[in-house]
Amino acid sequence: MKRPPTMKDIAAELELSVSTVARSLAGSPRISRETRARVASAAERLGYVVDLAARAMRSGTSSIIGLIVPDIRNDFYSTAAKAIADCCQERGHQLVLAVTDDDPELELEHLRNLRSARALGFVIIPSVTPAQETLRLMRATPHVQFVRHCAKVESDWFGIEDAQAMRLATRHLIERGHRRIAYIGSTVAISTGRDRLDGFRRSLQEAGLAIDERLVKAGSCDTEFGSAAMREILAEPQRPTAVVTAGARMSIGAYDCARASGVGIPSDLSFVGFSDSPTLRWCGEGLTTIALPVRELAMAATDFLFRKAGGDGKSERPCRVMLAPTLLQRGSTAAPHSEREVA
Repeated sequence: MKRPPTMKDIAAELELSVSTVARSLAGSPRISRETRARVASAAERLGYVVDLAARAMRSGTSSIIGLIVPDIRNDFYSTAAKAIADCCQERGHQLVLAVTDDDPELELEHLRNLRSARALGFVIIPSVTPAQETLRLMRATPHVQFVRHCAKVESDWFGIEDAQAMRLATRHLIERGHRRIAYIGSTVAISTGRDRLDGFRRSLQEAGLAIDERLVKAGSCDTEFGSAAMREILAEPQRPTAVVTAGARMSIGAYDCARASGVGIPSDLSFVGFSDSPTLRWCGEGLTTIALPVRELAMAATDFLFRKAGGDGKSERPCRVMLAPTLLQRGSTAAPHSEREVA
């Protein structure tokens, strides 16, 4: 197998010193523009590729930016990953994606690998219960917490106004006459689950409505939990007239379960989804849903991370940025059936 070309090969072909070739490839202003152009042309002709590992050893950091997410099947996270990748490409950096499945051990392994690769920094959606070493690595490496916030690490955080998201959804249903409303969301062990459930509860309390705890389901973030939660809700002797979902994948699971059970939406049950993935637009007449400024949030977080890694963005207090969600009204919500008959 032919060995890959080196800077020595370029230097020999152009009759230059290796140090001149190295400075030329690094874009040093000490080397003339003509010489830099000759070196670049020879490098391309010979198929020379920069040894990023060696460069990282010399500089102390690499061009890598890490993105650590619990689940890439979630449209929210895939949209965020694309936005972060675009930001990295514009700056000449490489995005490395790591998926944890909310497994603390896997999360720690990914962080160790990024640290070993001398990553410039990372954007992380923390798992539910990060390991102690994970928390230590977070404190020692430039990073931004994204969407979820782990209070055990006082670091910069970019998220959604989660309580407001549920207020928008719940008030929308209350204004249409619903009084018995179910909730399906993620575990309160994570900040997003806790804040979204709080927004739901407060909206009912402010409207003077009782909260039936049998209709409140909080657990995993996946479609399986959404389906199981909806099945339990539909098994109640007195069914709700509406449901609010507080997670993208659980929305799909809950909706599929309701339709498979013969429940008419919105004739039997008004349904509010979460996040604005194409899937939700194609469900029946389209799902009324909470739209999130995912791309804007991801780009803001990445821009802040680059400034932080470069020595800017430092402050005595961690930066906290929250962007507002919006309600998109479609065909999955209407007045309760009894009220439509009266009208």
